[in-house]
Amino acid sequence: MEQLAPLPQFQEARVTLSYIPSRDNEVDILPLIHSKLDEGMTVLVPVTMSRSCLVWSRLKAFCDLAPARFDIVEPRPECHEFMTPPENSVVLVPGIAFSFRGERIGYGGGYFDRFLAHFHGCKIGLAFDLQMTESIPSEAHDIPMDIIVTEAAVYYSLGSRFLPA
Repeated sequence: MEQLAPLPQFQEARVTLSYIPSRDNEVDILPLIHSKLDEGMTVLVPVTMSRSCLVWSRLKAFCDLAPARFDIVEPRPECHEFMTPPENSVVLVPGIAFSFRGERIGYGGGYFDRFLAHFHGCKIGLAFDLQMTESIPSEAHDIPMDIIVTEAAVYYSLGSRFLPA
């Protein structure tokens, strides 16, 4: 959180799209989400509607959340307030591993990649330093990150390679 919070791309975003951590290997960003909500900012969280569709619902309060499909924490159906993410938003993306070329290994469902293929805001991968690797096999549908943030560094895309700021 200390590396992510001061980033201009994160600070200037009017809307933050964020996962809710539900696995041990995901960066716990709940305090940062709390902070955004306390500031009155709009936070959207993913909802899996079918095997291939990821949509975004406005998060109003943490008490609206509950475990859903695949034990991923989402807003309960009665709390859904679906919104189309605006272009000036930032999306925080979890993953199992990230490469120094911005590639990401997700959890195998392809939900984020399908969404990211049509997203025009800033894509920030959140990882622990030990999840960074030199390269990851990628396919045509894999969408690279714009920035990767770990507890040790912030990596920005410089051509075909990510380097720390």
